[in-house]
Amino acid sequence: MTDTVKDVYSFLIPMIENSLLLPNATVAEIVPFMNVDLAENAESSDDWQIGQIIWRNIKIPVVSLERIQGKKDLGELRRSRIAIVYTLNSNQDVPYVAIMVQGIPRLVPVDEDNGKMLEEELPTGVKAWVDLDGRKALIPDLDLIENMLVERV
Repeated sequence: MTDTVKDVYSFLIPMIENSLLLPNATVAEIVPFMNVDLAENAESSDDWQIGQIIWRNIKIPVVSLERIQGKKDLGELRRSRIAIVYTLNSNQDVPYVAIMVQGIPRLVPVDEDNGKMLEEELPTGVKAWVDLDGRKALIPDLDLIENMLVERV
């Protein structure tokens, strides 16, 4: 008898232009943006690391996935949220990354019936595009983001 995973429960989280899709096991918490210590000139610069947040007494770098993709707009900061996400490689220097998001996440089951991989160009920071019941979402390249942060530590 073979055990198969039927659904992967994931968070579908709105961003400025797209939605972010992350397995719920990778998301530690969604927190308000108000606790972010913005870097100097974060709103006017092109830098993808826009600041840091202290979460559970740990300083976590806050990144804009849109900026990693080469876009400048950060959206409405006061209405933003932060997704605290576990990094994948047990790196002691960067155990978490905080990704700036725009809306309230929805927990959705993802399986082969409602989620299809899309063959589209992958901008920097995007591991894959997915069609989830007719809604396009991106899966972030957490390895790349972690490596980019490690280079700055």
